[in-house]
Amino acid sequence: MARQGSRRRSLGAAAPGLRRFARDRRGGVAVWGAFMFVPLLGFMGLGVDGARGYLLKARLSQALDSAGLAAGKWSANTAKAEEEALMTFKANFPEGYLGAAISGPSIAFNGYNDVVTVSASAALPTYFVHLLGVPTFTVAANTEVMRKTVYMDVVVSLDVSGSMNEFIGGVKKVDAARTVAHTLTDSLFGASETKEFLKMGMITWNSNARILPIGEAYNAASVTSQAVTNYPNPYRKPDGSYYGAPFPTVANLNRVYFANGIPVPLMSAPPANWKGCVLQRYTPDSTGNDGDTEIGTGTFNGKTYKAWQPAPNSFQCPTQGTRRLTNVKAEVKSAIDLVVNPGNNTSLAVGLVWGWRLLGQTGSPFYGDGTPQPTEPDKELVRALILMTDGANTQATGDAYNNWLSPSQLNGRTQAVATKIKDSGVIIYAIQFGYNDGPQEALMKSIASGPGSPYYQYAPDAPALQMVFKEIGNHLSKLRLSK
Repeated sequence: MARQGSRRRSLGAAAPGLRRFARDRRGGVAVWGAFMFVPLLGFMGLGVDGARGYLLKARLSQALDSAGLAAGKWSANTAKAEEEALMTFKANFPEGYLGAAISGPSIAFNGYNDVVTVSASAALPTYFVHLLGVPTFTVAANTEVMRKTVYMDVVVSLDVSGSMNEFIGGVKKVDAARTVAHTLTDSLFGASETKEFLKMGMITWNSNARILPIGEAYNAASVTSQAVTNYPNPYRKPDGSYYGAPFPTVANLNRVYFANGIPVPLMSAPPANWKGCVLQRYTPDSTGNDGDTEIGTGTFNGKTYKAWQPAPNSFQCPTQGTRRLTNVKAEVKSAIDLVVNPGNNTSLAVGLVWGWRLLGQTGSPFYGDGTPQPTEPDKELVRALILMTDGANTQATGDAYNNWLSPSQLNGRTQAVATKIKDSGVIIYAIQFGYNDGPQEALMKSIASGPGSPYYQYAPDAPALQMVFKEIGNHLSKLRLSK
């Protein structure tokens, strides 16, 4: 009996412990904790891997932006564009960054090469999310760069002297000139038929420049005149005598004339069947009072020029003419198509000064054609004159300077007008085509806004000329990220 009582007391003493064991959940928490550890670690790691993905995306986008801008500068040469884009991308996205595997970048241009798209993707290995069965994240990005021309006035000044009728590498020079002028027009206008902030014009010249519209004959019935304040004849010699024909031989002038609606004032009514050229406002009296390097009318060192004297029909004059500034692509291209039948000699000063006047700056007879200078600090106006020639200055009977100047003197007038053009804020691109020697190269470099590419360039043949004009188009265009 004593043993039975003892057993009951032992069991009774153990019962509370058994009850506590039955109620104890600590072992279950450990089991459930172990069961949930892997997914919890995965979800916590999602934040870590997600942050790494954001870093990768930001770095990838930055590198693509830089690559797109680099490619856009070479849109004339897509192979070079891809080379520059890849090099720039690698410089901005180090190999092995965050352990990512890169696919790309790929570069694509639209049909007019004025929009370039650069894209790439990267596979990022995960540190924690692979526990949830996601071994990598794929991050993709792209950027689009659009070439933008804002408030830009551009005049192309083309040499149409007789040597432009020659062949070079199987291509007639004048044909090559038309082709590159079209290339430049397409480059600046892109796919647009009109551009709100772009104007283009063109002038052709040999030893003179025809101021009438290209493709338009002189119309005597269009001539109008208006009275002006009486002024002394600028073609009167210091001794009181006159230079004679083809210049006026009266002491004073008080009327100006206009033909074909062109705003260039003339000293006298043009002759019948006028070719459309005028004489340079220059006399050989060595007093520095000439108007040949000035943009408009005025009094220069005491000598007044209120107009230009029409050149007689016996003088040299190109058969083409001018295309005043326009923002309509088709109008520019139609004018370019009419650049044919080159002939006569070469006067670079004429091509420069009339190209400058066509830009329509203050004082020019074509003032109003050009874009007014913006006053807003965030806006910019670019004016550019592109002069292309295949020769050197030549003295000739019936030229715009009345055969008064030697080639060396013509070079001096060329440099003088180029300096004034650049001082007015105009960019000059001077292109020598198919002919080059030491003195001519030096002259062209002095004309240009810079002695090297893209401002001065020598094109030995038609393909090189094409690349030159593509480069100029790219240089004139500004790049912006469009998205």
